[in-house]
Amino acid sequence: MTPNSQQGSGTPPDLIRHLVLLGDALQNINLGEGPTESALVPRPRNPWKLTVLQAPQVLQQGRVRAIPADASHIGICIDGGWAIETSGLLQVGTQSVRDALDRLATAADEFENIFVRFIAAATETGLPTIVCTLVPARYLEPSQHRVAATALAIFNDRILRRAFAARLSIVELRLVCDEDGDYASETLLSRAGVRKVANVARSALYEISREPGRTRVYF
Repeated sequence: MTPNSQQGSGTPPDLIRHLVLLGDALQNINLGEGPTESALVPRPRNPWKLTVLQAPQVLQQGRVRAIPADASHIGICIDGGWAIETSGLLQVGTQSVRDALDRLATAADEFENIFVRFIAAATETGLPTIVCTLVPARYLEPSQHRVAATALAIFNDRILRRAFAARLSIVELRLVCDEDGDYASETLLSRAGVRKVANVARSALYEISREPGRTRVYF
């Protein structure tokens, strides 16, 4: 397959015209009424379009075929904190530390399998692509917070290793979302937090579009 190309289009390579987001990071966040694009980037200088593709859409359609032909940039962003919470993974009783780690490793294996296929879909297009780490939950109860952060670290380790192997740049959301105001609840980002992420991600996409070829970490 020939990668999507922006050459000859008459537009700068760093102009984000159509961002395709692979993952469910926006699924459970209330961005209010109106276009999602306006909620993420208010009053942009140039019009842009956002398409969100969750795992079933990408995997069922066959990786790169799910990505619109007019896409200009790709972001891979999965809502890890919410997913771990709703899966009940942290509430399951275990008989030993070994058993707990085995359960986490099995869940991380399943997650990594999907994540690898997201990366394959993105890299096949040849488009500028960033990868986001999972956003940590912000539990009020200290013990619950420590357990969730430890579990999330296992998943984020898989993300970092796969991103580095594919030579993709990374937005480290554990460092971006570091204030109480970034959260609407213990597991969901606020609108301010989402915009904060959008600003860092947009800067990352601009930079890797202008200067491709090496992995960077943004926060």
